[in-house]
Amino acid sequence: MNLKTRMLAIAALVTAAGGTSAIAAPTTDADGVRALVAEMIADAESRSSLLQSGGTAGHNGHFFLSSADGNFTLNFSGQSQTRYTLNFNDDNAVDDFTPGFNQPRTALRFDGQIYGEFGYAIQGMFNRAGGGFTLEDAYIHTDLGDGLTLLFGQLRMPVLWEDMLSETHSLAADQSVVNAVFGQGRSQGIWLHQSNEDWRWWAGFSDGLNSANSDFGASPADWALTGRLEFKADGDWSQFDQFTSASGSAYAAKLGLAAHWQQSPDAPLANQTDVFAYSIDGQAEGDGWNAYVAFVGLHTAPDVGTDTDDFGIVAQGGIFVSDDWEVFGRWDLVSPDSNRAGNDDFNTITVGANYYIHGQAAKFTVDLQWFLNDSAGNDLVNGIAASNSLGLTPSAENDEIAIRAQFQLLF
Repeated sequence: MNLKTRMLAIAALVTAAGGTSAIAAPTTDADGVRALVAEMIADAESRSSLLQSGGTAGHNGHFFLSSADGNFTLNFSGQSQTRYTLNFNDDNAVDDFTPGFNQPRTALRFDGQIYGEFGYAIQGMFNRAGGGFTLEDAYIHTDLGDGLTLLFGQLRMPVLWEDMLSETHSLAADQSVVNAVFGQGRSQGIWLHQSNEDWRWWAGFSDGLNSANSDFGASPADWALTGRLEFKADGDWSQFDQFTSASGSAYAAKLGLAAHWQQSPDAPLANQTDVFAYSIDGQAEGDGWNAYVAFVGLHTAPDVGTDTDDFGIVAQGGIFVSDDWEVFGRWDLVSPDSNRAGNDDFNTITVGANYYIHGQAAKFTVDLQWFLNDSAGNDLVNGIAASNSLGLTPSAENDEIAIRAQFQLLF
């Protein structure tokens, strides 16, 4: 019904209801008026039924849309981190002082469920260098009963616990140097996960470590098997979704073991390398305090050359000194195999503080990293020194310092 017709109908109704008017009603017959009224009533009922269909929308930690029965949901969330870094490096090959801003994490996420039985998640990040958009998570999951979940697609592999947690829930401004070196990243494959009161486990078959966004036949491994087992001594599993623990939190503790084996693709003209990675970690937290320790090992076996065994250790802890302020400290070590050309140990000490404005959703972090050893003497660290978000730069000198100030917003 167009606007002119609606105005004619309203005028006719006013005239019929009030008898006479100072303004003469448009001439129309009674049947025409009744037809217009019926059309308007039907139109109004249609619009009312759409409003009362039961669909909901709002914000409960994230923005969401949902059908009336809850079987179809769409959650929209995102994150943005703005960081300022000051790097002090006495190596004459680079500037002694390197300052600057960057956006270490700017990501968007969509997740929810379809038909009440299939869940989904899609997440992408705007790269801090260049701003290009890169797919991170893209997976589907479904509940098989008895706490058993099937997942398939692209997601984080369950090897290093620090890497499994979101970067937004790190204790410091970023994850450790150990995680930057040994982190498994995201992989394409299929996983089973089960959780009960005291135990939970993951088992996966995939294209191997850091196989995100690889095409068919272009993955780093022909096949890969991954497993992780955790035992919870106390607390709730959800307490381990972040490293911090606010004042008033209950005691919680868990132990985790993980192993990963992958076989290199059969490429006769290339040097094939099989990989075995493993880790053990423990996490405990309570009323305003937290502690975490992890050991990781990586065995690489190339067809041509010498096998290597590299190791990493992370130990960190934090404590709230007020309702909103938390101080923390971390030590991590990257220890390469002695057969590597650059086999010097690389130690990092990190100290800092978090100010929680609205929990993890809005927090300010400032920390200082002291890289005790030079990255040039460590093949593993030197390989990531120029391409990480840690504030570390390539250096042949000891005692490099990086100060980071960061604001994080989650929505």
